[in-house]
Amino acid sequence: MNTELKDIKPGEGLGTIKFGMTRDQVKEILGEADVVESYSYTDSDQDLTESWDYKELSLSLNFDEEDDWRLIVISVTSDFYQLDGETLIGQSEEKLKEVLAKVGMDDLEMEDWSSAESPDHKLIESNSHSVNFWINEGRLDEIQWSPQFIDDDTIKWPEL
Repeated sequence: MNTELKDIKPGEGLGTIKFGMTRDQVKEILGEADVVESYSYTDSDQDLTESWDYKELSLSLNFDEEDDWRLIVISVTSDFYQLDGETLIGQSEEKLKEVLAKVGMDDLEMEDWSSAESPDHKLIESNSHSVNFWINEGRLDEIQWSPQFIDDDTIKWPEL
């Protein structure tokens, strides 16, 4: 995998990929996505999100129409990616919490997302860092993060 993409940077991006980049800027770095899907979290056709999946990279990127199609969410599912030099995917919930405390993410909130299909599914989130950690069967299997917010409506875009 591309070592320039190894470092998870909360609020900023993933290696050379930065929040706020346009679809064309991301495509220049990563090439065409394997799968591109458009959907809306609301009933409005004016509120679209485009999701790009790079299967070989275990990477998903979301671009929102309301943010002029700039990169707004990054998700990874491979143990290739690291936060402050620590591999997190595949770690136990306890180990994850140890590492997060070490890197200063101490505002963690937990939600139970268990269902019949996923009886042991949890979300651990750090609101101040805009990062979600998805735990399935006691192990971290996905990390999602976004830029930070100045207030409820204003995104703090990193410098490109």
